Amino acid sequence: MNSPTEKGIQARKRIRGPGRTARSGTIDIVITGANGAVGQGLIRHLGRSSTIVPTRLRALVRSLERSHGLRPLDAEVIEVRYGDPASVRACIEGADAVVHLAGALLPRPPESLIEANTDSTRAVAEAAQAAGAKHFVYLSFPGADPASRNGYLRSKGFAEEILRQKPFSGAIFRVPMILGPGCPSMRKLRQLAGAPLTPLVSGGSVRLQPIALADVLGAIEWALSLPPDEPLKVLDLVGPETISYADLLRRVGQRVGKRPRIFPIPRAAGWLTAALMGLLAPSLGWNRSVFDILFKEHLGDASLARATVPFPLTPVNETLDQALSPGAG
Repeated sequence: MNSPTEKGIQARKRIRGPGRTARSGTIDIVITGANGAVGQGLIRHLGRSSTIVPTRLRALVRSLERSHGLRPLDAEVIEVRYGDPASVRACIEGADAVVHLAGALLPRPPESLIEANTDSTRAVAEAAQAAGAKHFVYLSFPGADPASRNGYLRSKGFAEEILRQKPFSGAIFRVPMILGPGCPSMRKLRQLAGAPLTPLVSGGSVRLQPIALADVLGAIEWALSLPPDEPLKVLDLVGPETISYADLLRRVGQRVGKRPRIFPIPRAAGWLTAALMGLLAPSLGWNRSVFDILFKEHLGDASLARATVPFPLTPVNETLDQALSPGAG
């Protein structure tokens, strides 16, 4: 029997917009950053796809030792070194399409944000172009901008600029918090909902546009199915509702039988703590860039995605019902 998440994905696959015919056929696909929830979910999703049949599916990871979750899946797991152009080219050689999920808000020291997000994208894009790949899909973040003062958004903005100059079809999706089985944000929300007391900056008033994992996977499949001569699209793939973090946490609590008790932390105090920790203990990963991503609003314009992606985006309550259902993972 299909899980609620699988049913949601399958329902969206059947919906095609007027005048938008997906390309059907076989394709050699490489997925970078395949260890994460999106990568593993995409491998499962492509195994059920009715429009794309991977002739070869490569899952690139930084460490084979940390790829246990990929072993039961139907993909060829390959270790890659993004700092070594020859390694990246060897991993991507012969690919028709690349889904670039690798990147980090908190890179492992001594790697910088530019190395994790910009340099890795450049290496993968150049290898994909050399391989003759026609499609490229990249997950960015709302507000990505080379001129941003935020290091993470700046590194993502540089990555987008690199891809805009390449002759790929496909899409750059600017994606906010992703909610679904196995997603880190979902685990964190469950943890906070069950805590005796939950300290949140400004009481959790920051607004979010969470997106369902099923919608992200469906959008990636759609982008891979576009005609190869269509230019690369850039879309804010954000959820259909804008809600506060506190509201989202309460909705999670309702579904797991908890009533979160929120303790407001003044924004200035949180910012100062992040600034000091970034200077005195950078290895802990708490700094101004992270604070800004988590506790400053980064809202996207959903109108273009709604008019372009050929299925309706999932409301928050339905997303949570799917993600928190028994057996969802």
